[in-house]
Amino acid sequence: MNPGIYKMLDANGKVLYVGKAKYLKNRLLSYTRTEGISNRIKMMLSKVRDIEVVVVKTEIEALLLESNLIKQLKPFYNILLKDDKTFPYIVIDKSVDFPRIFKFRTLKAKGANFYGPYPAINSLDETLKVIQKAFLIRNCTDHYFSNRERPCLQYFIKRCSAPCLGKISKEEYKKRIDCAEDLLSGRDEIARKILIAEMRESSEALDFERAAFIRDRLKAISEIQSKQYVQISSLVSIDFIAVTKGVDKSVAVISFFRIGKNVGSEKFIIQNSSESDDIVDVLESFIVQFYRNINIPEIIVTSHSLGDNNLLREFCGNNSKIVHGKTGVYGKIIESCLLNAQLHLKKESTNEFENQIAKLCNLLKLSKVCRIEAYDNSHIQGTNACGVMVVFEHGKIQKEKSRRFNINSEDVARGGDDVGMMRFSLRKRFRSKTIIERPEIILIDGGKAQVFAARQVVDEICGIENDIKILGIAKQNDRKMGYEKLVFENGEELSLGHDDLVLSFLIMLRNEAHRAAITFHRKKRSKSLVKSMLDDIPSIGENRRKKLLEHFGSIDAIKKAFVEDLKMVKGIDKNTAKLIFSFFNRG
Repeated sequence: MNPGIYKMLDANGKVLYVGKAKYLKNRLLSYTRTEGISNRIKMMLSKVRDIEVVVVKTEIEALLLESNLIKQLKPFYNILLKDDKTFPYIVIDKSVDFPRIFKFRTLKAKGANFYGPYPAINSLDETLKVIQKAFLIRNCTDHYFSNRERPCLQYFIKRCSAPCLGKISKEEYKKRIDCAEDLLSGRDEIARKILIAEMRESSEALDFERAAFIRDRLKAISEIQSKQYVQISSLVSIDFIAVTKGVDKSVAVISFFRIGKNVGSEKFIIQNSSESDDIVDVLESFIVQFYRNINIPEIIVTSHSLGDNNLLREFCGNNSKIVHGKTGVYGKIIESCLLNAQLHLKKESTNEFENQIAKLCNLLKLSKVCRIEAYDNSHIQGTNACGVMVVFEHGKIQKEKSRRFNINSEDVARGGDDVGMMRFSLRKRFRSKTIIERPEIILIDGGKAQVFAARQVVDEICGIENDIKILGIAKQNDRKMGYEKLVFENGEELSLGHDDLVLSFLIMLRNEAHRAAITFHRKKRSKSLVKSMLDDIPSIGENRRKKLLEHFGSIDAIKKAFVEDLKMVKGIDKNTAKLIFSFFNRG
């Protein structure tokens, strides 16, 4: 009954899911009981062929190991945090005699104090500018600082006191650093009192120029205060986290409060979470993944109660606490975060093709459509044959998920066998170990022959009980664009009006696949042409051919090059250069 993590693997050894458990045996046994398990988990379990476990000493160790593996492996069925951002901090480097102030995105600098993070970069820049104006602290690098012979521009525009040339004592400069740190730490009243005392002292000494300068510094501090829209009385660092769930994703919004002031907010998309997932589990997973590489604040206020989650509290450490924002100021801020999360989720879930998808579902008798794959081929009399797959998912074409297939079978390519090419592409796609998603619809550019061939391949690889629909789109006898007909698996054909929403949507997908196929074919043809021309030159092997193309950029540039130009290429001697020049300048 040890704590640990477990990895669920498919038939190809690919990790589908990583989980943690306080008692591994009990958790794994729970998957054998189908009652109460979501459809997403049932689908995952149907693909599981092996389970690997790693036993650890403590539950917190299991939690951290799970988080690291999710980040590293990105299993398809885990709740994944889409954004992996780092936030900037204001840093005062106190490892030198005259500390500098600057912005930085990691917490690795030694001998430095960090203030933040600031999710809104403009808020950080404004704060930095005001602090420089108020306290005249340098922001230059140590190398630049140690090599100055005259004051820089920052000194003349009154944003630096030029400590590089001794225009301020070390004691006076330290006072200004202390005031800046008080201000950044929320102790602005301390900084204000010190400056007021100095201003009075200067006035009494009739040093009105210095008194006016200190007055301007006080105005700068007030400027920082006026830029904060929401304030809470506590001077600690607080993050307010609200999560809302959608059908296939969730959205988290964080508002960052530092020293009692709102310094900005950020939204995060949480992929692969569904309506059946417990909102508390989604929230816990988000907190662990988000705070892996970032300072945990003193207080985390959540939109949902996490109860007595000792594991999460141990992860956050003794210096941080998690509270549920129900009432009071915390409740109002959380309510605002939750509203923003709902608005972001609505925006993410908005599908401009929603009506078309709904009508397509009715047409094919499907309950929902999440993924459509469109296929097309391209070739010239069977040469440089290729195929492409274009993916429509989450309301738009996902270019990063598109795939290209080199059709290198002579039997298929000979004579331009379009049906054979379609079979070849589909076999490569459904036998691929890297594409585990299944489409609801496969759209084929072609008629009955292509649709029947696609059905045969899909049934052969995925089993005859698969629920993937095959749909063809083909030109009618007059071959007019925009008047295509739909071809179904049973051989039936349907002609829709040229202004029909479903037809326009499918034509758009077909055209995108056609464009991708032609683009890929042209690239293959160009490479083939260049390769064949250089291959005809004696003494030019693969290495020299590569060097020539890298140096000149194209075959046309090589043709125009003189012997002296060719000799400049590494590996091309005088005799070889003459040979290349003669080859392209015969007759």
